[in-house]
Amino acid sequence: MNMEECTKSPYIFPRNGGYYIQFPDNITVVQECGCLGADVETIILPETVHTIERGAFMGAQIKSIILPDSLTVIGDDAFAACVHLEKIFLPPHLTKIGARAFMGCVSLAPVSIPESVQFIGEDAFAFCKNMQRR
Repeated sequence: MNMEECTKSPYIFPRNGGYYIQFPDNITVVQECGCLGADVETIILPETVHTIERGAFMGAQIKSIILPDSLTVIGDDAFAACVHLEKIFLPPHLTKIGARAFMGCVSLAPVSIPESVQFIGEDAFAFCKNMQRR
């Protein structure tokens, strides 16, 4: 799907020469998104979302995403290769970060992992050059 087709979506809005996606308020699970072209910079998820599935935003050109407090699961490869993703705040009820979830997010600033996280998959933050172990 090209960006012209994507902009016809009722969930994509223009902003500062680019676009942002705001999902509907009744969505609970985010599956793979087909409208993540180079111009989509911001994604806003509603408070109803509890799961981001495998590869949902993989390779997207996003710079930021607003995650709801209701989010408990970030699936495998969910944000892998989002090379422009700069900042993400993980919500307080998050319990799982899947394998390779943020792998290759080379612009990502250090992330604070909430105490609620019970599982972090293999290579979840691999090749994130700004991340460091403590």
